[in-house]
Amino acid sequence: MSEAEDLGGRIRAARQARGMSLRALAKKVGVSASMLSLVETGRSRSSVSTLYAIVEALDMSMVDLFDTPPSPNGSAPVPAAATIEARLDSEVAIVRRDQGRRIEMDSGVVWEQLGPATGSGTEFLRVTYPPGAKSSVSGRFQRHTGHEHAYIMDGELTCQVGFQEVVLGTGDSMVFDSSRPHLLENRSDQDVHAIWFIVRPRPDSGP
Repeated sequence: MSEAEDLGGRIRAARQARGMSLRALAKKVGVSASMLSLVETGRSRSSVSTLYAIVEALDMSMVDLFDTPPSPNGSAPVPAAATIEARLDSEVAIVRRDQGRRIEMDSGVVWEQLGPATGSGTEFLRVTYPPGAKSSVSGRFQRHTGHEHAYIMDGELTCQVGFQEVVLGTGDSMVFDSSRPHLLENRSDQDVHAIWFIVRPRPDSGP
């Protein structure tokens, strides 16, 4: 099973668990049913903005999606626990090097899971931006609920948040409100590797 098929199967499983039709989810996300079908079957990669729209429409976090076992579509499902090497107890989990689930977007941006869903609404990711990669392949700004905390391990990432543009280098960090329009881009000729925390209110957390 390819990474695209694995991700698509997780989206399909989450949608089916909520009793939502393909057409209904596509309408909430703002894409065509045929486009969403291509994503669910792994024949097309999602953009960052579309993936965020999908998880918000399903009232879940990105980490919840990582931890959702895929719904099989001609392939055997992969248990979510396959990437969580061990749970020492109910509150401690370990993800070994290169064992976190990966999502590669249509823009080339790669997200790697660094921790399982905990119910806190926090997403813990290692993010890679290859040269020329953007958070939106079309160059359009995106916005979603939550706050983002970024730390650049190496490379140089250009970040546009609202009307501000800043360049983050190795060792730099940034926090911003994800509901503000933003676009992230690697304009250099080297990969950017970063640690990303995205903190989002849980669907049942109330006002």
